[in-house]
Amino acid sequence: MIKQQLTSKNYKPFVEEIEKYFSQSDVVLQDDRNTIKEVEFNNEIFVVKSYKVPSTINSFIYTYLKKSKTWRAYEYGLKIPQFTPKVIARIENFNPRLTQSYLICEKFDADFNMQTPLFKQHPDKISILKQFAQFVFELHGNNIIHHDLSPGNVLIKKNKLGLGYQFQIIDINRMIFKVPKIKERAQNFSKLWASDEDLTTILKTYAEVANLDDKFIQMGLAYNQKNKDRKNRKLKIKKALGLC
Repeated sequence: MIKQQLTSKNYKPFVEEIEKYFSQSDVVLQDDRNTIKEVEFNNEIFVVKSYKVPSTINSFIYTYLKKSKTWRAYEYGLKIPQFTPKVIARIENFNPRLTQSYLICEKFDADFNMQTPLFKQHPDKISILKQFAQFVFELHGNNIIHHDLSPGNVLIKKNKLGLGYQFQIIDINRMIFKVPKIKERAQNFSKLWASDEDLTTILKTYAEVANLDDKFIQMGLAYNQKNKDRKNRKLKIKKALGLC
């Protein structure tokens, strides 16, 4: 059984032959746990994400107990079209439980992602960090908390005529919609893996627009360090067990 959702019937031929279109594309954007490719249909470029086939346990959960990652990414994309590349369709194959699934989105012509200002030399770094803080404030103001706000999941495009930057979030299946508490606002920056200096710039800007005091900055720095410590502990354990 195949479940499909489309934003327009014009994409029906694309969706019906998604496996063919996906396999024929050689423009690979990511190939690890999931595979992401650029795929052409009717002279337009789309981004297609093929999700890793879930384990037996997860397949059971996503079939009977919980919405799949593909379903959530599609539905959440429809809820926040101003903050993420436009979703086009979702395709889920069941046999009888969930196996292969795809998400199709419009391509957002990003110039880079948050890895560039955080980990590389970018001449407009400070401006980007400050504008990113304002972007996250806007997300929070729309009751959006992205629980995987990592550098690779924030796309950035320089606006025409040099008038600032446009930000979009991806990998949005791990989001919740609620009014964020101050603690959740501060914690939301912890997966950036930013240096204390860069994160202070971000948190200070956020605090200014949100009318928060310096305690917010210290809280955000503490969550950032806590996340780094946790990740480093897990890495040491994996190395000790010969798993990496």
